[in-house]
Amino acid sequence: MARGSGIVFAGTIVGKVFSFGLQILLSRVLGTAAYGLYNLGMTVLRFGREISALGLQGGIVRFGSEAYGKEDISRLKGTVIASLTLAVGAGSVLGLGIYLGRDVLATLVFSDADLAPVLRAFAIALPFYVLVYISSRGARALQNMKADVTINVVSLPAFNLIAVGIAFLAGFRLGGATTAFVISTVASAGLGLWMLARLLPALHGTVSAHFETRSLLWFSLPVLGANLSTVLFSQADRIMLGILATSEDVGVYHAAAIVATQVQFVLTAVNATFTPIISDLYHRDHRDQLHRLFKTTTRWIVTLSLPLALVLLLFPGPIMGLFGKGFGEGSIILVLLAIATFFNGSVGASGLMLQMSDHENLLFANNIALALLNVGLNVWFIMEYGPVGAALATGLSIILVNTMKVLQVRYLLGMHPFGRAYVKPFAAGAVAGLGGWGITLLLAPWTWAWLIGIPLTVLLYGGTLLLLGFTRDDWMVLTPLLRRVGIEVADPS
Repeated sequence: MARGSGIVFAGTIVGKVFSFGLQILLSRVLGTAAYGLYNLGMTVLRFGREISALGLQGGIVRFGSEAYGKEDISRLKGTVIASLTLAVGAGSVLGLGIYLGRDVLATLVFSDADLAPVLRAFAIALPFYVLVYISSRGARALQNMKADVTINVVSLPAFNLIAVGIAFLAGFRLGGATTAFVISTVASAGLGLWMLARLLPALHGTVSAHFETRSLLWFSLPVLGANLSTVLFSQADRIMLGILATSEDVGVYHAAAIVATQVQFVLTAVNATFTPIISDLYHRDHRDQLHRLFKTTTRWIVTLSLPLALVLLLFPGPIMGLFGKGFGEGSIILVLLAIATFFNGSVGASGLMLQMSDHENLLFANNIALALLNVGLNVWFIMEYGPVGAALATGLSIILVNTMKVLQVRYLLGMHPFGRAYVKPFAAGAVAGLGGWGITLLLAPWTWAWLIGIPLTVLLYGGTLLLLGFTRDDWMVLTPLLRRVGIEVADPS
């Protein structure tokens, strides 16, 4: 777990650097309105990807990891081929539909004809976008986290940043940015197929494929519903802003949301490794070991996420100012979304615990109900408070859905993500938060005070955490990671 999560963690940091650089470049060159149009198109594309994937991103991990563990190469090959074929086929059909209906979607739904060219480009990219998604999950089923991260986290933003930079240097603006996305998605899809073929030579070998398409779809379609409702849940704010407000509002809101989302990148890194392990341990009835890992991973998610959350809460203005003129008004949005996103990570992999323990139908029902609630709250609060209302509605919905998941995991599996050591990072966070706030007040007259305040806050958090000490399980996580960077420590056992 530590080794796999460490790989994902490192890869995610690299991917986030490329992704954040891309967002800064897009926002500063395009401005709030065109940046808003670009991200409305991306929202439609994400919905298209989830629909086209048919839930197979979960099915390929569920059945592929089981076949891989049993060394059933024939079944593994059939699972991978069926997942890729079904998802890319669905993506091609849906992409054609969006391409043909782009004018209707732009004018009737979002009341902005300027969105149509953006949708046209993203419709072309959709089948390749789906291929990137499923091929990375195929690598995850083979428990090769390096390939998973490279395909889905690093390659796409890296290729996109390069392509967008070239387009902007050539004098293109919004059209150049969307075309650059198409090119980078095709390149990432090609890389994904190549890496998957190297990891599983049987894909192009003579081993016959054993297909279990019915079982694969029977598992995956409820996952589709759950994931689609999750995307609706996470993107409802931007959709409702696009319908009820302006593209400028969408641009400012998305900039704040993309920063706040970084708080959960530790959750993403851990979950990528934890997902097949949940399935393996649960179906082999190793419940005590699963419960222990659930608690340990949740505590480390909180421990590593809290410093970034503190930075966003204490220094929202300077961070939003990085996006350019007109984005500073998103500071309060950033604070609200950062609180909600941290809460999402603070309950660990509760949703995956339900999904990988064959309670995917319950997860689907949860997400549908709460997605509808989120849409309703967004309509109500946006009409009252504008973009700030969208952040408030989304934050309340995130807190509610995660509270429900924790209660359901406790009731159905007899497990919870909390332990006695869970309070330590919060104690360290309280000390660092007060110290960071004091530093902010002390250095307030200086324009660039945040350049000193941010590292001092993080150092204060780390120092307090060290004074509070680590548990034996914590050292079991830290020891292999420290040794990988050349720091020798005593064996925790």
